[in-house]
Amino acid sequence: MPSRAAAAVVAVILAAGLAGCAHEKVAANGYRWAYLADAGEDPRLAYGRPDSDDVVLMMSCRPGQDRVEVSAMGLSGGEIVLASGRAESRFAAAKLDDAMGGDLLAGRGEASAEALDRFRRSGDLALLTKGERHSLAANSADQGQVRAFFKACRA
Repeated sequence: MPSRAAAAVVAVILAAGLAGCAHEKVAANGYRWAYLADAGEDPRLAYGRPDSDDVVLMMSCRPGQDRVEVSAMGLSGGEIVLASGRAESRFAAAKLDDAMGGDLLAGRGEASAEALDRFRRSGDLALLTKGERHSLAANSADQGQVRAFFKACRA
């Protein structure tokens, strides 16, 4: 069952009416990483279009706990697989009902998972779907957003 933060992420995604496959969104230009630190909410890191609710991947954490919640749009199956370099981390996930007909997976795992740790250090991250690797790499301007998220998670 998703936590309060994951439920809020799902509500934002559903309200935006996102549809389509994750790999289609990943391939589109203009997607960036954004660190979201609203008072009273868990830290979040989103990969999507700036100034919109168009989000492909969202992570949230509880500071001081080695836990991360991951949600991805346009995926099916029972896991979300993230990779950085040769490291792969698998997050057991469940499909959440989406009234708009899109596929939304939400899962959780360790914030210290090897792929996430490498992502924190290098900015390199990919979403693996059906044997294909879809880059979500942070550009140099976004790497500060990524580092800020992981720093908040460790606090």
